[in-house]
Order: sequence, then C-alpha cells, then structure tokens
Amino acid sequence: MKDYVVVDASLAVKWVLKESDSEVALELAREWVTTETRPIAPGLILVEATNVLHRRALQGHFSQSQAKQLLLMLLSIDIEIRESPQIHIQALELAQELQMPAVYDTHYLALAEILECDLWTADERFFNSVKDRQPRVKWLGNF
Repeated sequence: MKDYVVVDASLAVKWVLKESDSEVALELAREWVTTETRPIAPGLILVEATNVLHRRALQGHFSQSQAKQLLLMLLSIDIEIRESPQIHIQALELAQELQMPAVYDTHYLALAEILECDLWTADERFFNSVKDRQPRVKWLGNF
C-alpha cells in the first residue's frame, strides 16, 4: 500500500511560484520523494490552482502567457487526482461540523480522512480554524 499525503492548492502553487515559503514547500516535496509518499488531491485542486495563477496574472505579477507556463509546470507534477461522490458528501458534512463558510477546504480534508492520511496546507487561516479538532491537518509553516 502506498503512503499518501493530501495536498491543497495553497501548497501546490508554491511549487511553481516564487514566494517566501516556496523553498520550504519544495523541501517538503523532496522529503516525500525520499520517503516514497505520494501527493494526492481531489480534482478541485486543478480549479483552485488555475484560479490563483489567473488572478495573479490579472494583478500584474506575471503575464497571462507566464501564467499558462506555470500551470503547465504544475500539471506536470505527479499529484494523483482522486474523485468520488463520497468526497463531496464528506466535505459537506465536515463543513457543517466545523462551521466552515465554504466547502473548498473540507474537500481536501474529506479525502485525507477517507485515506487516513495527513493533509498539508499553506493556508494558515484554515489551519488555525481546524487544528484543535483536526490533527491530521498540517501547516507548511510548521515544517
């Protein structure tokens, strides 16, 4: 059986963007390669990451052409995409239980619960809102 780790879009985009904590994100990814841990995510990651790159291009951080190149780089990373109706059902239940305003983050958490593995995020606000009730959620800032 493979060891999995769920990654969310906030972490995955750091593998292609130059940000203050991008090197830490890359070091975490290198550790997973060493330990044969496979990153996995719900299909939502592709929508969210594409949106981040589009918005950054609109804000003038880089061109639309560069956004496309960054997206192609991200798509070439070996993140297994997993979809099932159960992820959506569990995401809704988790959002209600955790009193989250939206279900985006709980989709990643639902997959982590289904696979009984950790969820890694670079979203400190999400991490802080669930860390006391969801110990499987790990924040990049603590790596």
